[in-house]
Amino acid sequence: MSAYERVSVEAAPETTVAALREVLRSHGITEYAVVDHGRDMQAAGAPGFQAWTLVFGSPAAGAKLLAGDLAAAVDIPLRLAVIATERDRCEIVLRELRSLLGDELGELADAFTSTLRTLAVEAGTLAATRS
Repeated sequence: MSAYERVSVEAAPETTVAALREVLRSHGITEYAVVDHGRDMQAAGAPGFQAWTLVFGSPAAGAKLLAGDLAAAVDIPLRLAVIATERDRCEIVLRELRSLLGDELGELADAFTSTLRTLAVEAGTLAATRS
């Protein structure tokens, strides 16, 4: 079983990235970076895949996690990926955080995973309405 969950979106990946950024803002979540893997790969002379990683978080939620185990800092901030699957379709990919944080922080990991899933579904719905 994969540690990755995928939310199918009937919209172009660029539209989905924009929708996801909007959803993050609407929830008051801090965006730290948007990595455009394809652009960066092409600039390095490698094949450019249509893939983005959005890096974001909530300092208050992160503080709760770090109170449980300071080493969990390696797994935050949170990330969602947007990957192209075919023309005008993509997937938002999230990682089930229990696979990173383990059972010791299972309750928090599950809460983070639930939040990631909610954000992905909300962004996918928004992107699809804009296509």
